[in-house]
Amino acid sequence: MRRQEDRKKLLLRNMPRGARLSGLAAFYPDTDPGAMEAYGALLEISSEILAASNSALARRGMSQARFRLMLHLHRAGAGGLHPMDLASALGVERATVTGLVDGIEKDGLARRLPCRGDRRSILVALTPKGTRLMNGLAPERLRGVSLLMSALSAAEKKELVRLLDKVGGKLAAFAKI
Repeated sequence: MRRQEDRKKLLLRNMPRGARLSGLAAFYPDTDPGAMEAYGALLEISSEILAASNSALARRGMSQARFRLMLHLHRAGAGGLHPMDLASALGVERATVTGLVDGIEKDGLARRLPCRGDRRSILVALTPKGTRLMNGLAPERLRGVSLLMSALSAAEKKELVRLLDKVGGKLAAFAKI
């Protein structure tokens, strides 16, 4: 376990910045130290945000995937959603949704309902227990995100999104390297 924690620290924490990157540029002449510093900062903060988010959800017996699924169901209300619609909204395969639904159903947080007009199909809806959980958890998570992002002005938040989208536009090319 300790070795795995050390590996995570090695990969995504204490990324080199400033002068520590100049030696890299001297060794690899095509290196852009500014690009490396920005990349390292992005990896580091992304890792920290994800770890904090996962930890907060785990304390409530929840994963990111389960939370996102339940958030969609919560917003859909008592009528529920078709598993295919959930898969599309989450960007996953239907089999993944089936596994997630199995888990929250086992925990009494959701139920499968017959689909009117199509006897072969089902809908998934939160139970009262699931609704109570989300009534507390969703606003709590939104407050946490607001707190985290309160370090930025409204204009800075907009600029951050613009910049991240711009970097994201190069992701396909980066993935091919």
